[in-house]
Amino acid sequence: MKPDLLSRLAELDSAPRTELSTAELDRKEQLLLTVLSDTDRPGRPVATAHRRPLVRRAAYTMAAGLAAGAALLAVTADPPGQGGAGPLSATEVAAWTGIADDSNDAHISFGWCLEKTKDVSGAGGWGNVSNADLRGTTTSMIVTRHGDAAYCLAGSDGSGVAVPIGPAVDAPANGITLDAQGARGSGSAGFRYAVGSVGADVKEITVRDQGRTVHATVQQIPSLPYGRWTAWWPDSDSHDRLTGTLTLTLKDGTTRTIDGESLTK
Repeated sequence: MKPDLLSRLAELDSAPRTELSTAELDRKEQLLLTVLSDTDRPGRPVATAHRRPLVRRAAYTMAAGLAAGAALLAVTADPPGQGGAGPLSATEVAAWTGIADDSNDAHISFGWCLEKTKDVSGAGGWGNVSNADLRGTTTSMIVTRHGDAAYCLAGSDGSGVAVPIGPAVDAPANGITLDAQGARGSGSAGFRYAVGSVGADVKEITVRDQGRTVHATVQQIPSLPYGRWTAWWPDSDSHDRLTGTLTLTLKDGTTRTIDGESLTK
């Protein structure tokens, strides 16, 4: 405004002119010192400067909260001592499914088993494959060469194991045998497997052990009155034998349940 305009406005003010009080002078000096002490580059209104300390405190609080949250997530997502190791990776074991898929399609782990079992059942030819299935991302199968058999589990990430097993035996028509079993790995990579012979009248086998329910893979051997059954499942316990039950479903629809420990006697 021009000086003459200010003078005219002052004449219109009916309130008498008064001097600032001591408190008002102190307040004026404090505001002046606040402005002079602000060395930040200009670029926003002066009124915003008085809110900066609050904004900074909020930013520091948010940063601290985010850091604490990240630390909490790191602890809960990967607690110490919960890992595991074994022939199958923990990732492959975690992908396990109680009901197997048919793995007749070409799969990288299928070829791995054909090659790996040569160390167990001999290198003569491709061998005879039976009980091939896919649970999650892990293929399992029996490979037999010249009468020597091996049970193989192979993950899609290149992990796996092949173990020797005995030949199939003549099981009762409505019964099964347990020819091989074992536990491999530890912690989250631990698993248990079971392989046996199955009678001609057995259509399905359901294994229940350590809280797991497994629908075993059952396959009859052509021209013989018996076949094979295989199953594997995650198991971090170190028990030596099957502790659960096996339910057999026969071709006529009837069922019978067998105690797992009775098969090991």
